[in-house]
This record gives sequence, C-alpha cells and structure tokens, in this order.
Amino acid sequence: MLLAIASLPSDSSAQARASPFETIDVGLTFLADVNNGLLHRYWSPGPALGAGVALPFYLGSVETGVQYAHPSALRGDVPGFRSLFIYAGWGGGHDLGSGVLAGGGLRAGLLAMRFDGDSLAAFRRRESELGIAARATVRWMPRGAWFTEASVIYQSILTHHRMEQVFLSAGFGRRFGTPAWLRDFLD
Repeated sequence: MLLAIASLPSDSSAQARASPFETIDVGLTFLADVNNGLLHRYWSPGPALGAGVALPFYLGSVETGVQYAHPSALRGDVPGFRSLFIYAGWGGGHDLGSGVLAGGGLRAGLLAMRFDGDSLAAFRRRESELGIAARATVRWMPRGAWFTEASVIYQSILTHHRMEQVFLSAGFGRRFGTPAWLRDFLD
C-alpha cells in the first residue's frame, strides 16, 4: 500500500518536480507508540521525539534521521532504557492538490539502547539492533516553506524477541534551498 501511494504519478502538471538535491526538508516530529505488543508488557513507551532531513532524489526522495525514546520499566525485574533509532530511507509521494501531499516510504537503521540503573553488568548495559520501518504520511504545505505532517509508522526492531511498534506522529518542518556547495558534493 505504501509503495503504491509513493509510486503514483503526480496529477499536478503545474507543479514542477524538484531536481535531485535541490531542496532540503528539515522536520521535527512527536511520536506515540500505540501498539500493544511485547514492548508494552515490560515497558511504558512514553512519548518519543524525531528529527530528520529529506532531499529530492532522482525517483522519490532520500531521508535520514533519528528517533529518541525513554521507555520506563513497568516491572521490577527489567530496567528502563533510552533508545536512539538512527535511520536512512527512501520515499515518494502524490500531490493531492491544495498543498496536500500523501506519501510513503521505507527506512532501515540501527537502534542503540542504553539501559538505566546498575542492575545489569557493564557489558550488558548497552545494546544495538537492526531495525526496519515503513511509513504513510500526509503533509500539508499551504504556502511558503513551512509544512505540517501526520504519519503512521510501523517499526520492527530485530531483537531476540522482535520488538514491533506502531507510531502515530505529528510534526512540522521547513523547506530550504540546498546550498550550492552541498549540491555539488551530493551530485
């Protein structure tokens, strides 16, 4: 479904597609994990914060970013932890008109976790695992360079017992023209 939305051609012939690396979108999002999975049996996920950048690419856009969370323990036999998901991804979208864009994308990254407290041996206080994610996003960019967006993100962290999360997110951001020196480097 996500890829179907992302691959649809734009129906807005008046809107010119940005050339590769022409602009940089910088965004900040607030996320809530609404899945009632394995993570929720042991930890209360609490809110999460994300930040990312996206640039138009030859087909779709490329993105990179981070998500920070600090789940707290619900039981005494597990510690709380801090996590940082560092990812890179690809996405695409379809212009719906009136400044609204529907899109989707895929992400792959690394989740670094640092467990709270001293109950674990030093070598077990940190853990890193691979993760993948898929997102569906609606963005509104009414005029100018500012935008707001809302997303649903399915994220799977490849731990011994797979940690599956479903995030609802809301955020805002700004589009900038890419500086010439950075465009030259990326081209």
